[in-house]
Amino acid sequence: MGFSFSRLPNPEMLPNKLEDQRNLDHKFAGGLAWTAGAKWATQVLTWASLLAVTRLLSPSDYGVAEMAGIFALVTNVMGEFGIGTAVLHMPELSRKTLAQLHSFSCLLCAGIFALATLATPLVASFFHTEHLLIFIANNTLLLLTGFQAVPMGLLSRDMDYRRLSLLEATGVTVQSIVTVIAAFLGWGYWALFAGNLAGRLVGTILVCSWKHAGFAWPRWRDIHAPAQLGWQTAIGRTAWALYSLADGIVVGRMLGVAVLGNYRIAMNVASAPAEKVSTLLMRTATPLFANVKDDHGLVRRFYLIMVEILSLIVTPAMVGLAVVAPLAIPVVFGARWNAASAPVRWLALFMIVRTMGILTEQVLISQKMTRFTMRMSIVNLAMMPVAFVVGALWQGMTGVAAAWLYLSPLTIVPLLLVLFHTIHLPYRSYLAALIPAITGSAGMCLALLAIRQILPASWPAQITLAVQVAVGAAVYGAILILAFRERVLRYVRFLQDLRKGKTSPVSALTP
Repeated sequence: MGFSFSRLPNPEMLPNKLEDQRNLDHKFAGGLAWTAGAKWATQVLTWASLLAVTRLLSPSDYGVAEMAGIFALVTNVMGEFGIGTAVLHMPELSRKTLAQLHSFSCLLCAGIFALATLATPLVASFFHTEHLLIFIANNTLLLLTGFQAVPMGLLSRDMDYRRLSLLEATGVTVQSIVTVIAAFLGWGYWALFAGNLAGRLVGTILVCSWKHAGFAWPRWRDIHAPAQLGWQTAIGRTAWALYSLADGIVVGRMLGVAVLGNYRIAMNVASAPAEKVSTLLMRTATPLFANVKDDHGLVRRFYLIMVEILSLIVTPAMVGLAVVAPLAIPVVFGARWNAASAPVRWLALFMIVRTMGILTEQVLISQKMTRFTMRMSIVNLAMMPVAFVVGALWQGMTGVAAAWLYLSPLTIVPLLLVLFHTIHLPYRSYLAALIPAITGSAGMCLALLAIRQILPASWPAQITLAVQVAVGAAVYGAILILAFRERVLRYVRFLQDLRKGKTSPVSALTP
């Protein structure tokens, strides 16, 4: 039994619930519109910045920045301590408690910064590098994290998608411009730090001006409940950060800084398309699921909508990238990045699974399943580094990339099974949401493999790449239109109904 969109309201649904669902639909669509607008407004700038910087910096520059970034990301996840998540999912918190949490966040991040600074020589020694200063500088971002946690949680709780989108667009714009200028001036790996710092600083100023949390001395009896939810989230996210970054740690430690630079570009290329789309939906989904968490019917409805949207966009993009990567990487980034082509193919396919896993985990967190997600992250932390070491010994950085895909059933499937049980979602409904994307992507892949045999070898690489991209997009679109026309058009009708102000729940999803 699959699922379908109904144009008519459920006769058993009360008028107040109909109105509530309609309001949620408007917020959902409005959030997508604002977030999509911010993404598309900065997309050209982001890719232009990446292309410019990769031609100005060397793989070694990227490798040094990546080593420092690994350490900084872990400490920042620890410093945030899940406080933003607690604020989002606990609307009952008083202003007094929020002020105490804000102070606690700032003090905690300052303390972790001090400890991280003391640990820097050991971390740098582990990576066999003498660039201590960049490690210390990256950890100064912790001080900004302390000020951001509570205000960001308040923005998300209010479903203030306009400001969240403006915040992201401003930060990305500032980061891109500063990074390119610094790289052009010959700053090397410091250009990447300068851009990141500038973007984060501007973002912190904006969010604190929009949501002033105040300060109050933290009292444990007042902040105990949000801190408990936060520490479970923090442990899970810290474990997630460690196992997510373990591939870079293994590559940097075992294969060297230049190889790590190539691997980082491969990861950036593979994750960028999926990340742009998933971030678009996650920014909308996280506050949405926090608001509907007690109504499993609405949770199922919005979850399946997002699963289908993500699969329709991410799956063909990643499959297509995996096929054309050996041609695309040297054309787009230059011949010196050729080594990144092989890991891109594995990472692109893994990103399909990872995107679905991130969405599923967010829904589980909204259901207060933080203890389970924490334990899953710890299990993954135990498995993944071993797999990366085996992969590095087997096929170098390509083997590391392949390990992500090989172990994905162990890292993602348990999340799905627990979520299906928690919100009473039939497996067949979930699989039905994936069928259009899987069918269209399979046809597109066959078409790309066939066209590769037909195109003349004498054609310039740029022309060959453009033809393959055009053919792949055309075949995928044709399959969707011919075989799944109604499944695609209902999203068009969904937005049209919202724009026209329909009084009934638009395109309601019925599991």
